[in-house]
Amino acid sequence: MNTIMKFNKIFTLALSLLVATAAFADGADKPSPEERAKRDYTSWLPAQGDMSIGFSLDPVNTLLGTMFKDSEYTPSFDLTGDPLLNQELPNSLVSIMGTYMLTDNLGIRANLGFGLFIKNYNAYAINDAAVMLDPLSNAKVIDQFGYKSFSGSFSLGVEYRLGKRAVQGVFGGGLNYACGTASMNYAYGNAITEMNQNPTISEPSLYQEVVPYLPSARPLSIHSADLIHKVGAYGSIGIEWFVAPKVAFGANVNIGVYYEFNPARAEVYEGWNTITEAHTIHTELVAPANHGFQFGTDNIGANLYMAFYFGTK
Repeated sequence: MNTIMKFNKIFTLALSLLVATAAFADGADKPSPEERAKRDYTSWLPAQGDMSIGFSLDPVNTLLGTMFKDSEYTPSFDLTGDPLLNQELPNSLVSIMGTYMLTDNLGIRANLGFGLFIKNYNAYAINDAAVMLDPLSNAKVIDQFGYKSFSGSFSLGVEYRLGKRAVQGVFGGGLNYACGTASMNYAYGNAITEMNQNPTISEPSLYQEVVPYLPSARPLSIHSADLIHKVGAYGSIGIEWFVAPKVAFGANVNIGVYYEFNPARAEVYEGWNTITEAHTIHTELVAPANHGFQFGTDNIGANLYMAFYFGTK
């Protein structure tokens, strides 16, 4: 993830330099307002047959809610094609979009978003076996907590452009699909045995009574068996500012409707079974599969991107 952070910093710096350079070049000759009004930007703007490739810069809000509504380890992702964006997890990957201009004003736009986050958290706990041999021992074991999440999305739609100057209004709409999953896994340094039925762990609050015969159980995983799926439609309104010929910064706001399919969620625990007198792994179903339709202010997102246009003629 450090590599992604470095890439984001370099990318942001390069964009800042590009904007500053474009602004300097645009104002180097200090034209009068009348001269600016007469300037011809036709060669800067997309034309019939042009194609573009773009990259999102800063998805500000997410269109879709969390995948597991009651879990703090939950990512969320943007239905418009932006990547996984979790308020608690930085370093989201950028989304990629492309446009083909059917006319000078009408185009087809596709957007592919993806995100992957993997992180392991380690913590020390007292080594129970060492303490049994030496009560003064300060030996430790390591508990491991692993988080993984993935999301992907795709949208396809049309856009219409207004304006012949360096700033164009862009209006559009289309269909979209998104999917994702997340899981949390736990591994402990002290094993559960007949001699040590309630071993020391780094986070004692994880212990709980899941069922009566497991009065002190600790989690092994929190997961969903299948992907969550969301399908819908969106509308967007925004602008593109051309800072150089065929190079633009864009910003848009989207509102959409979607139908969501959530799979069942389960939590797996381990503990000492007071009935069988043995180590037991227990799967607890905590949320059944559900689905539903949503529309409203939660579906509004703001997106920033940079686009490069290429002529095909």
